[in-house]
Amino acid sequence: MINPFTTTGNWYKANLHAHTTTSDGDTPLAERIGQYRQKGYHVLAVTDHDTTNDLTGFSDKDFLALQGIETHPPCPFGGDLYHLVCLNIPQRMPFSQRADAETRVSLVKHGGGIVILAHPYWCGYNINHMLAIDGYCAIEVYNSTSSKNGKAFSSVHWDALLDAGRIVGAVASDDCHRGRDMFMGYTMIKAPALTAQHIVESLSAGAYYASTGATIEDFQIQGFSAVVKCAPALEIHFVSRRSTGRSSYAENPAEPLTSASCELSAFDRYVRVEVVDINHNRAWTNPVILK
Repeated sequence: MINPFTTTGNWYKANLHAHTTTSDGDTPLAERIGQYRQKGYHVLAVTDHDTTNDLTGFSDKDFLALQGIETHPPCPFGGDLYHLVCLNIPQRMPFSQRADAETRVSLVKHGGGIVILAHPYWCGYNINHMLAIDGYCAIEVYNSTSSKNGKAFSSVHWDALLDAGRIVGAVASDDCHRGRDMFMGYTMIKAPALTAQHIVESLSAGAYYASTGATIEDFQIQGFSAVVKCAPALEIHFVSRRSTGRSSYAENPAEPLTSASCELSAFDRYVRVEVVDINHNRAWTNPVILK
């Protein structure tokens, strides 16, 4: 995975999961796009359920409306269907309703798109569900719609995948259907330019971080230590394999943390950072894979 803090490019704010009245959202397409554009987002992926939209004329040099779909193939273990967010696809994606998850992922990737596994906690996935399909590049570590029943955060699912050797990134998304779902989770993408190809390549490579409002300014591996810099924070967590890692806490909220470091061990396979800022917003770096 590419560490975005070690590459050149521009930062773009994105919501990668949104619904309109084309499926089960409460807002028409043009209005939904306008909401995010007016809020300062650079990218909005429109991902209605099992259908696409005509996005002609909604993109320009300052804003990208990204074609997407949320599709729901069956899960081989029973229970909930898979929820796959597919990005950068043709307007008419040739999915058969009988196609399994692997077939749909393969079709998307063959066409130059990417797949994100949506809200694992909300869906009730365990490690077997998540390992049964391959080819998705990220999961949603945060999904604002899933906060309605207390299952917005899926960091435990993410670490289970990483510990099993499935190296994927994690995005934060609104999955907006109605007003209460909006502007709560977003992904900061580092890319050379605001085009669908560059944005998707950066997402595929892991060149981004996820947030609910916290800001990460830098994340580096320096020798045998991981070092992070951030906006004022109450907590900084270095998360690694199983019992390894380290957390730092601001002893006095009036003197918040703006940096922290963690010595790495031979047992670590990866390290990622989670920041909790002074307003209790969170941000997550993608993992750096250790050699």
